[in-house]
Amino acid sequence: MHEQTRRNLDYYGTLSGGRSDYWRYMPAPRFRTRVVLDVLRRERPSSVVDLGCGDGSLLAAIRPAMPDARLAGIDLSEPQIEANRLRMPGIEWHAGNLEDDRFPAPARFEGLTCSEVIEHLADPVGFLKAAWGMANEGALLIVSTQSGRVGATERTVGHLRHFTAVEMSAMLRDAGWQPLRVWNAGFPFHDFSKWVANLSPDRMMGEFSERPYGPVQKLVAFALRVLFRFNSNRRGTQLFAIARKEAS
Repeated sequence: MHEQTRRNLDYYGTLSGGRSDYWRYMPAPRFRTRVVLDVLRRERPSSVVDLGCGDGSLLAAIRPAMPDARLAGIDLSEPQIEANRLRMPGIEWHAGNLEDDRFPAPARFEGLTCSEVIEHLADPVGFLKAAWGMANEGALLIVSTQSGRVGATERTVGHLRHFTAVEMSAMLRDAGWQPLRVWNAGFPFHDFSKWVANLSPDRMMGEFSERPYGPVQKLVAFALRVLFRFNSNRRGTQLFAIARKEAS
């Protein structure tokens, strides 16, 4: 197992109420979910797999929006996948490492999502190639990740590198995908919230990642959700990409 894979497993292999509340209350994951849902509603794929699905929050949002689609989630953490399987039956759950050539892909899909995963990986192009291998011809891939410098909080949760739009487009092409749109968003409040978090990384990780949220954390999250409504959809350190597997 690659050292970075082990680091990711050490951090994400244990369940955390704080991480679950981050997905539930904070504006950044909610914004990313809205973008993914907008794309999926337009495309209407009959099957969707979330690569690096974590606690299944994204799939939980996709299911009511696409009730007829076959849904699946893949994650490195076996305890997390087992918890997902108990909490959300009716979705296919698979534990495995997509960077491992021996990982048996469960099926092919028409829609693939990858939210805040690729920045953790030692071989992002290899991961995108594995995704290509799981995609039907004409399938759509939706990626969210980060641009800009890697701060202390990002390093703590396992980020190796962040990407420019140009770099992301090049990696997609190297992996066989045809980029349709690659863009940045989130200026100024997404960027500002990351800057504030990195002023006191240990404290912020303790309050907003490691423990379930209390009234103060929920109030901060609410205030940020209001501010995020004024973010740019053209500038910022939040990076999105949409790509297609073209028919050969």
